[in-house]
Amino acid sequence: MYINSGSSSMGRSFKESLKLLEADIHHANTLASDFPREYDAVIYPSLLQLEKGVTDVEDKKQKVVCMERYRKRDDEEHKQSSDIDIEREEECGICMEMNSKIVLPNCNHAMCLKCYHEWRARSQSCPFCRDSLKRVNSGDLWVFTDNRDIVDMETVTRENLRRLFMYIDKLPLIIPDSLFDPYDSHLR
Repeated sequence: MYINSGSSSMGRSFKESLKLLEADIHHANTLASDFPREYDAVIYPSLLQLEKGVTDVEDKKQKVVCMERYRKRDDEEHKQSSDIDIEREEECGICMEMNSKIVLPNCNHAMCLKCYHEWRARSQSCPFCRDSLKRVNSGDLWVFTDNRDIVDMETVTRENLRRLFMYIDKLPLIIPDSLFDPYDSHLR
């Protein structure tokens, strides 16, 4: 008789534990079902736009608008700037020579490639702002171009999109699991 009464109380506590576990699972599923909707509502439309890309008609319209907008601004800037100012813009900030320049990706400061290599051999920081260059590789440097260097905007745009997609592909996949930590402690 003693064994039966113990098993019935044990059976009740087991049923209660089972009900609590089911309630926890239901609560976790409710939280989990809300989470992807938030994510999808923000990210998914952007991903669709990236995937389908820009159509030719939209691309041509955008090019016309951009070219018109920035052509006027560039013309006004060139009228106001003198030949000396233009020459200062095009020269290296370190050696003051008219070489083709590269741009640092973190701080956007520009210098010629020769000066970059000489400076990088001596220091791990930008010569202008002292921003760290420890994680900057030669492949990360941007080549400085101005309006005279760009021949075909379509090719430049296509190349920029290709680089953007390559960058996105290299990003690490981030899976937020902190939401489920309290509920999967029994698995550890």
